[in-house]
Amino acid sequence: MTKLIICSDSHGAEPALERIFKAEPDMDVAIFLGDGLRDYDRAASFAGKARLYGVAGNCDYNVLEPNEGLAAFDKVLFFYTHGHMYGVKYDLDTIAQAAKARGADVALFGHTHHACCEQRDGVLLFNPGSCGRTYTGMDTYGVILVDAGKIVSAEHKFVPSAAEK
Repeated sequence: MTKLIICSDSHGAEPALERIFKAEPDMDVAIFLGDGLRDYDRAASFAGKARLYGVAGNCDYNVLEPNEGLAAFDKVLFFYTHGHMYGVKYDLDTIAQAAKARGADVALFGHTHHACCEQRDGVLLFNPGSCGRTYTGMDTYGVILVDAGKIVSAEHKFVPSAAEK
């Protein structure tokens, strides 16, 4: 069983990422989907032994990270990107097609600041929401469990408040 923590759009909320990592000490993988890569880099020391992955978003300037990535965990293939290059604010068909073209089982994306989890064209589309600047409601992140080629669960959680440290 592999536990993935999915975060996006911190926009300066490095302490939120630290609280997420502290709340999930058993995570195996942390994936950051852009717009706050510097926050993610600074919070990485709180990720323990988790493998770290990240991509640049439309607000990440002067960074070396790519715009997208492809990685397999427990035989489940993940395509991950910020989403702005796939028009995710307008529709999700393009990102679903891009993931499917890569043979991915899951497409992870951010950019919209709204959490979503839906199946489309045989691909699970998962947006963790924003861990630092949700437009409505509480800040969120995602937890995905995979085991032996299957997605066991995909859920959204609220970012722990500073009082919950």
